[in-house]
Amino acid sequence: MVGNASARIAVLIDAENAPLWAVEPLLTEIARHGKAQVKRAYGDWTGSLKTWKKTLLEHSIRPVQVFAAVKGKNASDMALVIDAMDLVHSGAFDGFCLVSSDSDFTRLAERIREAGLAVYGFGERKKTNPGLIAAYDSFVFVETFVAGPALSTPAAPAAAAWAGQPPTDAAAPDAAADAPQTTPAAPPPAKTKKQAKTATVATSARATTAELRSDTALISRLREAVATNTGPDGWTHLSAIGEAIRRRPTIVLKTYRYSRLKDLMVATDLFELQQRGPGKSGAVYVRVR
Repeated sequence: MVGNASARIAVLIDAENAPLWAVEPLLTEIARHGKAQVKRAYGDWTGSLKTWKKTLLEHSIRPVQVFAAVKGKNASDMALVIDAMDLVHSGAFDGFCLVSSDSDFTRLAERIREAGLAVYGFGERKKTNPGLIAAYDSFVFVETFVAGPALSTPAAPAAAAWAGQPPTDAAAPDAAADAPQTTPAAPPPAKTKKQAKTATVATSARATTAELRSDTALISRLREAVATNTGPDGWTHLSAIGEAIRRRPTIVLKTYRYSRLKDLMVATDLFELQQRGPGKSGAVYVRVR
């Protein structure tokens, strides 16, 4: 993102197309790159969005009320676009963060970039069209903010996504009312300290080589980053790869339980890595096997 603590950022949230649970971690991420000078959320607050009240108050987000005069019309989207262009022409901002998975904002993102400003998107992986992603300088899937393993996570029920909770596995239907009464089963034995520690390690384990290779989008992005930044000697500087994969959409290493890009690329077993220079401070270069 902007990467400047003094950068002035406008955060515009399409509350009707963004999960409530992602707002807090999203603002935390934005704060690392600049100051959210304007924070607005758009929608009809007289309906299902009432659950947003606490979050809006806690984070000083201004709710913009847009009544849905006709069902199915994008009244709140239009209000967001109008405000965004007013803010662009004010000249008071260095960048914009648009929070929505709605592809209708593709042209808005392009227009902001045409004005010479940075524009960053946040949305849900399964709802976001590739064309929308391409319109941004960088796009982050909000699922990467969820704690715990992110690989092969099943889609969450809509109710959970909009009720202020991060995605979880859908609960089984409650059939207790129709089931015959039986003797309760004995509770499982308590885990020993050793078992608990093993379970914790397993939960936070890094993605395996097989899991990484099965993520075709990840592997394709890594290969492309290497190929498009190759030097005359056939090797690519690791920092160039890192810069390339931070764009549309951003690849977040913690999704795969890695803290360093170098370790993740080694784990794929698809690339050769070469360190040049003395000790651990030498530059790292990469090429496809």
